[in-house]
Amino acid sequence: MVFLHGFCESNLIWKDLSDELSDEFRIICPDLPGFGQSPLPENEFSLEEIGDTIIAWLKEKGITECIVIGHSLGGYISLEILRKHHDFVKAIGLFNSSAIADTEDKKVIRNKLIEFIDGYGVEPFLKTFVPSLFYPPTAERHEKTIEEISAKGLLIKPDAVKNYAAAMRDRLDSIDLLKKYHDRIMLIAGEFDQNVPLATSKEMAGILDIGNAHILPDSAHMSLFEQSDLCYDAIRKFVRKFL
Repeated sequence: MVFLHGFCESNLIWKDLSDELSDEFRIICPDLPGFGQSPLPENEFSLEEIGDTIIAWLKEKGITECIVIGHSLGGYISLEILRKHHDFVKAIGLFNSSAIADTEDKKVIRNKLIEFIDGYGVEPFLKTFVPSLFYPPTAERHEKTIEEISAKGLLIKPDAVKNYAAAMRDRLDSIDLLKKYHDRIMLIAGEFDQNVPLATSKEMAGILDIGNAHILPDSAHMSLFEQSDLCYDAIRKFVRKFL
């Protein structure tokens, strides 16, 4: 299984999950280009191109097939991989992510983020962005995780934030993929996710096969931490169908 992290994160978010699942599955957790230890591409890019880069990297490692699961931005990239490399990936998982393209209002927000980074840099953005991903009533339990993600994020170059914001803004709508591959896509969503509204998660869940969608209670955009046991169980059950 290949796990792709989200926006302004690194592969470190998967550490506990990898420890939990590696007794049964081979787990690979790359840093997306521009995050963690992975260098940022010199030019602007699309999420399709990032997906191509991931697939090329996996093939260089001798991997001939896999299941890709992505958190948020990683989910967008997983969809692009499925669209173009459907013979290479057996299935994908969307973790607090959406197959629906940005609305015009959301595109405006992406553009404002790009302007903000130009004016103020990455640090002030991360101070509000990372805590906002967690479910407020339980956020205190995850203070250490919030601090770790924020600290790691300080190493991210401004161009990485801006280029990914633009790539997310311009990504294709992928509802057609949910309909075509309804049996090969898993959804894990948070009931109180402010980035992927509940109505959006329910719309996607209604397209996928029964048992492939999980809307988790007391969870926002970081279900991986907020409902970890439920996430591990959902992933195990889904992946076993393709072994």
